[in-house]
Amino acid sequence: MTDDVKARYLVLSDMHFGTPESSINDMRFNSALIKYMVSRAPWEEIVLIGDLLDINLSTFTRSIEGTTGEGQDKLLFGFRTFIEALDSLMKQKEPPQGLKELAKNWYYVPGNHDYKIWDMLATTVVCTDVLSDGKPMGSVPTPLMKYKWIGMESFIAGIFRPYGVQDQVVVEYPNHEILFGKEQEMMVLTHGHYLDPTQTGFNNLSDHFRELASPADIKKAKRRVFIETAQYQTVANAVSFTIFWRSLVNVIVGPDAVGNKLKKLKNKCGDWLLRLIFSGEGIKGKQISSKQLLNIEYYLEKFCGYEKPPRWFVFGHTHHQDEGKTSRLGVDVYNAGSCYLDRGMAITFIEIETDMGENPSIQCMCVDQSGTVRKAIK
Repeated sequence: MTDDVKARYLVLSDMHFGTPESSINDMRFNSALIKYMVSRAPWEEIVLIGDLLDINLSTFTRSIEGTTGEGQDKLLFGFRTFIEALDSLMKQKEPPQGLKELAKNWYYVPGNHDYKIWDMLATTVVCTDVLSDGKPMGSVPTPLMKYKWIGMESFIAGIFRPYGVQDQVVVEYPNHEILFGKEQEMMVLTHGHYLDPTQTGFNNLSDHFRELASPADIKKAKRRVFIETAQYQTVANAVSFTIFWRSLVNVIVGPDAVGNKLKKLKNKCGDWLLRLIFSGEGIKGKQISSKQLLNIEYYLEKFCGYEKPPRWFVFGHTHHQDEGKTSRLGVDVYNAGSCYLDRGMAITFIEIETDMGENPSIQCMCVDQSGTVRKAIK
């Protein structure tokens, strides 16, 4: 770390461990990312903003453990192998270190493809723990809309336990916040599926909240959006338990371009399903639009209830690294990207540095198709 840099933060989104289309399965790309992460250590925080484990299009086992590539399975690089590789390369440093020295803290904010993580943890808070303590159901008000689990409370920290890092792992939902500088200006990091009407029961936030002013009406509307989003994610996760439905969902919401999706879906199910599902296409692979920037403002003000807007907003979900600025609140917006091929970049991510004056510098980075880590060129 250079003398003028106080801390570094790494933001990764949409790694989709468990899906064969993710660039994280390619040794050229995952090794380049791992080497870069180790070369820039120590990180103040490594922030994983959703769709880390693809439980909708894959399974817990394939996402975490990967596959060997034997038989009919394509070789999948599991999340556990990713963590092992980081630790192994840290031990090759002089003097030898380990995963514990790579980052001070790991933050994981589940998205829509790993919504099951939030669902399981939230169920523990509102149901399992309540019953175990002998308390009546309803002791914890529902729906639980935000929470934080530190260390082994999160269960996912068990992957880090062999390296003594379990206490440095935090799972939280729906946002992670970082404060910078003497003024404690805030950066909000989230996955971004609440900005996508196709993931929220077709509740477009700017339309949903525009006319609402009273706290009671806003609370009611927020509750509706949250519940309908949860219902949609539950259905999406439920169909992933059979190969046919998993492949169908992959065609619909997977990484392919719309044209390829249409051809595959027509071959699989016929024209009638095309008209049903593609009445409106999602925001995958698209630049940050003015509508999306407007949704971000309503997300921050009405859905999250920030009295003072954050200075920066970082999200993922669309698989398209980009930058923008909201018009009314003046929030600087960044999309971290993904581990899906985008404009010749195999992996895209964000690196944040703070200087001695604690002013954050935000840089869009990528692993290109040659396996080189560099600044992304828009």
